[in-house]
Amino acid sequence: MEFNSKHWKARAWDRYTRAIRRKSKNKTDSILAAKWSDEVLAIADLEKLVKWCADHRIVVHFQKKAGGVYYPDDKQVVISNRMSPRTQEAYLIHECGHHLIGQKEHHDRFGMGYPQTSPIIQRQFIHRIACLEEELEAWYRGWKLVKRLHLSITRSAFDDVRLDCIRSYVKWSLKHSKSDLEDIEDD
Repeated sequence: MEFNSKHWKARAWDRYTRAIRRKSKNKTDSILAAKWSDEVLAIADLEKLVKWCADHRIVVHFQKKAGGVYYPDDKQVVISNRMSPRTQEAYLIHECGHHLIGQKEHHDRFGMGYPQTSPIIQRQFIHRIACLEEELEAWYRGWKLVKRLHLSITRSAFDDVRLDCIRSYVKWSLKHSKSDLEDIEDD
């Protein structure tokens, strides 16, 4: 599915009106209205980001897959259409960060990306750390893009998504074999 701001706004309005009808004691009309307003701002930001991607020849798709992913060879980004607009925005910002650091002419350290090599190499701890470093750099570069495009996402909202993702990257990077542990202890 391609991004369509009218469709995203209609979905946000539907969520808002359903929330008003089934409102709990904890949520006032003003809280629900503020949430809807934030979604509308996030949708405007998504529109800017999708345009930025198009200007850089990156195709953005929204699908039922979880999270987000950047395919550098195809210059495509896939973002989950099941997340809130603000969360979609944070993931898209991060995937744009991957594009920015994946350009060899602009970034010496990550310009070639981490190697998509054999499963044996991918299980090595050093490979996992290289992947972790790239993920962290993509979040950093994504935040710089937020500032450059004057997006409305707050650092707090960005960090909520960023920290959840980083936590999962760290857990993944620490899954290593006994021999990797012995190598670390020998150092």
